[in-house]
Amino acid sequence: MKTMQRVLAVMICAGATLVFAGYTEAQGTPKASQPASVSQTIGMKNKITITYHRPGVKGRNVWKDKSDNAQIGALVPRDGDPRPWRAGANNSTIIEVTGDVKIGGKDLPAGKYALFMIPTDDEWIIIVNKEVKWGSFQYKEEHDVLRISVKPEEAPHQEWLVYGFENPSAYSTTAYLRWEKVKIPFEITMDEK
Repeated sequence: MKTMQRVLAVMICAGATLVFAGYTEAQGTPKASQPASVSQTIGMKNKITITYHRPGVKGRNVWKDKSDNAQIGALVPRDGDPRPWRAGANNSTIIEVTGDVKIGGKDLPAGKYALFMIPTDDEWIIIVNKEVKWGSFQYKEEHDVLRISVKPEEAPHQEWLVYGFENPSAYSTTAYLRWEKVKIPFEITMDEK
């Protein structure tokens, strides 16, 4: 009887070890830039969702200066660097709309898209691209659905990159990105039905 109890105890311990090992392997280590998403509905049921990863400033120089594109620790190309930024960390930032909308007055059909930005001091170019892939490494301009220019705004320090919505009304809202001391707003509207 004692032998059977020992065998059973060993099997339970071994099983628990395998379950725990499988759990930790499957879960991995949390990413430093955690995933997040934010949604807003306009119209009756036109849902806009932005899914992204949240890098932190962590005392670093976030924006590369055009005069010294090799700044140590600078994260995002700026001013004269035509490469788009994935507007977040890790995977591409995704914008998904369940109905047709306009971003900055330009038509965007319902669907799921990659959201990129090109920062400069005077204006930022917001790009919506139909190729939803990892990061901006495979970005191709010919897949752009729309591009708009917006004015950056100064804002209080924001340690972790965040997207949000403000000024919601029946048929419009303003989406924004905030990070470091910058806020990038862009208007999303839909036709009244």
